[in-house]
Amino acid sequence: MSQSPTAERPTERASYELGWVAIHRMLREGKSWSGRERHCAYLNTRDGRFADISAVSGLDLADDARAAARVDWDLDGREDLWIVGRNSPRARLLLNRTSGAGRSLSVKLEGRRGPRDALGARVEVLVDGKRAGVTSVRAGEGYLSQSSRWLHLGLGDAQGPIEVAVQWPKLAADAAPPREVFRALEPGGRYRLVEGAGQAERVDSAPVALATAPFAPLRASERARVVLTARPPLPPAPLLVPGVDEPSDLRDNTPRPLLVSVWASWCAPCIGELTELARRRDELSAVGLKLLALSADEVSARPAAIDVLERVQWEELAAFATPDTLDTLDALQRTLVERRRRMPLPTSFLVDEQGAVAVIYRGPVDVDTLLADVARLRAEPAQRRASATPFSGRWIAPPPLHAPLAALQEAYEERRLTRAAEDIALRRMELRKTSPAQVLNEMGLALARQGRMPEATERFREASLAAPDNLDAHVNLAVALHEQGRIAEAVESYKRALSLDPRSSIALYNLGLARCALGDRASAQAELQALELVDAAAAAKLRRQVEARFGR
Repeated sequence: MSQSPTAERPTERASYELGWVAIHRMLREGKSWSGRERHCAYLNTRDGRFADISAVSGLDLADDARAAARVDWDLDGREDLWIVGRNSPRARLLLNRTSGAGRSLSVKLEGRRGPRDALGARVEVLVDGKRAGVTSVRAGEGYLSQSSRWLHLGLGDAQGPIEVAVQWPKLAADAAPPREVFRALEPGGRYRLVEGAGQAERVDSAPVALATAPFAPLRASERARVVLTARPPLPPAPLLVPGVDEPSDLRDNTPRPLLVSVWASWCAPCIGELTELARRRDELSAVGLKLLALSADEVSARPAAIDVLERVQWEELAAFATPDTLDTLDALQRTLVERRRRMPLPTSFLVDEQGAVAVIYRGPVDVDTLLADVARLRAEPAQRRASATPFSGRWIAPPPLHAPLAALQEAYEERRLTRAAEDIALRRMELRKTSPAQVLNEMGLALARQGRMPEATERFREASLAAPDNLDAHVNLAVALHEQGRIAEAVESYKRALSLDPRSSIALYNLGLARCALGDRASAQAELQALELVDAAAAAKLRRQVEARFGR
């Protein structure tokens, strides 16, 4: 099992963080971290060993579980389990039906002088004056879980009155933790123990009843409506219009607002969507919406696509998509949703009057929903967000104003979609010009080009302080310090840059050079290993530098 980096092993941090980047990408793509690993349950045999009882206990499920919490749900004196996981079913209740489990006692502590939940209190159960068990009140048990605050105390075959001794949490003024004994508790009972009361209070309550019904798994579906509060630009992508020799651009000569529907002639839901859109064209035209049927058919199937358009009486815009067009739209929709799956057919993009994507429809679009979304195209961001959520509530932060352009640029660059990536880069530059930090950063670059490195360094430092999450400012500051021979300071700035983006090849490469300059071979090798995962060409250059400095 991999381990987190520590102060004794700081050189492992870069590869550790890159590993988390890879894991989260895998999860967003719908893959499971440990979904094929069956659950394990072990029985303490009281001789220093444990027995694997996974199968016989019924706990060996194949769910991708994340948390388990203990609670006597049906109040029968046997603890049950709630298990929560990442896949379906998200929650399972496993009732304990163990026969001959013996007797038990449940108590709930209530502090008065200290914390009300009595966190940290130590509880002893005494049978005939002899200690039969010890437990404590804890906050959080295991990963992402909190068991019931009712403490479950096993009594075996005990028959007579039970005593419970509570050592309450120690306060600053106490010489020793206060100890209190509660007497005359009956096996099988549930009691509230209040600090200082001296007597247990019996609690009689009925179990929570759950309605039973046969479990019917839901049919898997990629259908979704994704309303974007911060709208990204419709990317440039080639269109092939029937009867026109030269390809046009998805963003050019297309009226707005516009619905771009990606479909194919072999896709029955696609044909159903086009039929409904064509049937209600008058309603859509009345709200000013234009339609573009963008066929994903290969060249050999394009005659069939034209036949479909004629059959459904399509009178709106129509074009064929190239592989790059489909790849661009797929990269766009994957980047904007948490569950990053391949674009299904049909998928539609509602584009506002400014050429930004307002809503993505995965699966056939409902025309009534489409009309309502068109009416909201000019709504404020808060109204957009409200229309996207399934229920009302209060928000702790305002809606985002800018789309995730950096993530989009990265997605386009990974797929070598040059035009789309360059378009985003230009848009990001325009956004940065309005930022005080970016103005300082640009001033620093201008001073650096003039050879005025000390002044440039100060501008970069001011930019990094004005916007602590600005990667460019930290990288430029590190490079400026590096150029002036202030290597130790440069290393710290490179590390801050990598804390923002562990995949920054510029920061990794230059940090490796700085490690070489400091004679730190182990750290230089660590930066080289991290860079090999990100940029093979840059890693080859750094390897030559490392070997020149330290030898092979």
